[in-house]
Amino acid sequence: MRVARPGSVAICCALALCLLSGCASPPPPASPAPPPSPLADQGESLRRQGDRSLMRGDLPRAGEEYEAARRMAESLDDTKGLIGALNDVGRVALRRGDVSRAVSSHERAVVLAQQLGEPDLLIASLTALATAEHQAGSMHQAERRYAEALELAQQRGDRSAEATLRNNLGLVRQAQGEVEQAGQLFRQAMALNQAMANQGAEASNHVNLGMLAEARHDYDAAEREYERALELDKTAEQRMEIAADLLRLGKIADRRGFPDRGLIYSERAYHSYLAQDAFAEARSALSQAVACAKKLERAGDIARLEKELTRLTAVQPAR
Repeated sequence: MRVARPGSVAICCALALCLLSGCASPPPPASPAPPPSPLADQGESLRRQGDRSLMRGDLPRAGEEYEAARRMAESLDDTKGLIGALNDVGRVALRRGDVSRAVSSHERAVVLAQQLGEPDLLIASLTALATAEHQAGSMHQAERRYAEALELAQQRGDRSAEATLRNNLGLVRQAQGEVEQAGQLFRQAMALNQAMANQGAEASNHVNLGMLAEARHDYDAAEREYERALELDKTAEQRMEIAADLLRLGKIADRRGFPDRGLIYSERAYHSYLAQDAFAEARSALSQAVACAKKLERAGDIARLEKELTRLTAVQPAR
């Protein structure tokens, strides 16, 4: 399952000059927005630091930095900054398995976005909350939130958000056993992403279509989808997704009866994860490589890989 996440949503506030026919003159120009304060800038800087930590896979540090940004926004009564920080805090909590904290953070962000009347922030917050509820197993709640966000996105003509939401609604349908509807939603999302040349998001659609194919034991189709996802993730330079694509290709090659190809892909995934300090994922990829080497009865590869797995576990024990 690969959940798509909305990117930053641009606000288009082109106000009509005359609300009624026969207006004589346009309203005076709006006053320029005041520049952000140094402390608000500091809060944004903390969020960017959190983003970098998250990219490195350092979830504890990212959580600390996002939480510091949240406290800064709270102290300044900066509602927009607070909504963003709450969603960041929830995103990290979800990746660390703290689903209840993720849900509560996103729920608060939704309430604040509704009060503020900012559709772009509301779409992002509803999407994040639905993702957390999905992971918590609350499928009907997740479906309702995604549908609400999708309606808002369509009203605003926000095709990027619409693609994200169709992808994620497809995941809900898949979890509910509605496989045909799930596939339709993934393909609808993919068409939108292709029209926008949004390659990273399109990769998510291919991964999810691959998983549908894998579930029906159509391993050839699954492999094609995963290969396309890898191409797109490389173009978009999505490093963690590249590693995940490699590992999927290793597993599918092994299932198709080609453990030699599975070994190559799994080792490539291992090195990609390791270069990003994603140690838990690196161990998983290395374990898959060991399994393939054993099927091939390659004593030298087995010894080499098991030695590396022992070393990795000693340096970075599983948490």
